[in-house]
Amino acid sequence: MRIYKAGIASFVLIASLAACDKGFESLNKDPNAVTGDRFNPAYLLASAQLQTAKNGGEANTGLFYCEGFVQHFASLSNVGIFNFHGDKYVYHKGNNEALWFASYDIVKLLQDLIQNTQEVVEYNNLLQMSRIWRTVVFQRLTDLYGDVPYSEAGLAFYQHIYKPKYDSQKFIYEHMLAELEDATAKLNSDMPLYPSADIVYDGDIQKWKRLGYSMMLRLGMRLSKVEPENAKLWVQKAYNGGVFESNDDNLFIRGTDAEGTIEALSNADSWVLSVSTREGGKISKTFFDFLKNHHDPRLKHTVAVYTNPMDITTKNTDPAIQKGLPNGLDRNTLMADPSYDPDAPGQEHQYSGINRDVYGKLDGPRMFITHGEVALLLAEATVRGWIGGNAAEYYGTGVRSAMKNLSIYDPSALISDAEINEYLAENPFVGTQDLPAAFEQINTQYWAATFMNGYEAFANVRRSGYPRLIPVNYPDNETGGLFPRRLRYPENEAVLNTDHYKEAVARQGTDNYITRLWWDKED
Repeated sequence: MRIYKAGIASFVLIASLAACDKGFESLNKDPNAVTGDRFNPAYLLASAQLQTAKNGGEANTGLFYCEGFVQHFASLSNVGIFNFHGDKYVYHKGNNEALWFASYDIVKLLQDLIQNTQEVVEYNNLLQMSRIWRTVVFQRLTDLYGDVPYSEAGLAFYQHIYKPKYDSQKFIYEHMLAELEDATAKLNSDMPLYPSADIVYDGDIQKWKRLGYSMMLRLGMRLSKVEPENAKLWVQKAYNGGVFESNDDNLFIRGTDAEGTIEALSNADSWVLSVSTREGGKISKTFFDFLKNHHDPRLKHTVAVYTNPMDITTKNTDPAIQKGLPNGLDRNTLMADPSYDPDAPGQEHQYSGINRDVYGKLDGPRMFITHGEVALLLAEATVRGWIGGNAAEYYGTGVRSAMKNLSIYDPSALISDAEINEYLAENPFVGTQDLPAAFEQINTQYWAATFMNGYEAFANVRRSGYPRLIPVNYPDNETGGLFPRRLRYPENEAVLNTDHYKEAVARQGTDNYITRLWWDKED
């Protein structure tokens, strides 16, 4: 009987457990989990765009290295200091590598987006936008390092490629241009637009098309020394396709946290200049003198002296006290420089810094490509005879748009038409009789127009050779006093991706700061 009763009890218990098991599956399901039927790839585009503008320390590479290389900024920092290493061509591992790692984080997002949209018709525009954005990301990367993992990048999950090969820059440029041509042509305003996922153009297909062709123009012009006939072909395609028409087309991303409560939501450049590195950088004497000597109305909106950079109430915009800091000085050599006034308030801070109320706003824009740049590239293309039109008109339009662009940073920096007209009257286009003079004038204006976009400024100075910057030769620099041509690969690449790293170095040249990239052909 005991055995019988135990059997009955066991049966009841088992039956009860079986009954209780019903519904466990639904109880254990996370209602907030992202499943295949709920996944929206559009959000990956917004994430990729946001990270391109605000990914961690990536802004340090553009500011601390590239803006120093092109002498937009200068600094008294020296070896071992965390900021503005480009002033003296010295090595800092973290900021030398920041763009590399940030870029591949973004590439992973874009690869996920491409994988999940390429076979779904309704995602056509999303796919094409992601392909154009991938070019925006890789153009910065290859222009700074040269040969990089490209065709196999972001494929670890999809194809189990954990050590991607380095593609030659020539291949990368050919593929990027082909991608721009194909993706831009396939954008279709009659298909879903995804405005809520596009934090740049709100799904405006015509603006995306103009971005695609403007990027094509930029990349095409990059080939002007190494493959001029190919450059001409791509420039003509971009011109015929339709490039930026005004500053309304500019590619920029704003910060959204004006108070700086959350760094990730603030403008990355502004965070560096207004929060984390307020004492570090000054306006370079090279850039300052160019603006001042040409009576450039941008100057008054660009500079300010902060005798105590930690205290914004010490800001002084009096034109009489503004001056740029010569590149290549440190705190030991500063006082012997003729520019230093021992009686001026602020000591080392007697030099002009950036006007934070214009360029240091935490909810301000970060520019990637502008109408002013595009118009100046068209001016050069016209001088070269690659496209029709009037070079002087393109030059004037480029200067005008570049000056008007300052008001996007802050309305207080609006430059009037009268001021611009006066400037152009004093600094007219030199004409096409002297080609080197025309190229120098156009590309020096491009250098001014790309202030605060160090990646592009550094790339175009190398391509064009203008302005003719005097290199510095600070002790322990990476170039031996030569103008830099690139940054070094991350140190762990030689260890973690050894074979492909060695192949790239053998093809491109020594992994240092003076090896020229493929398109950076020596004159």
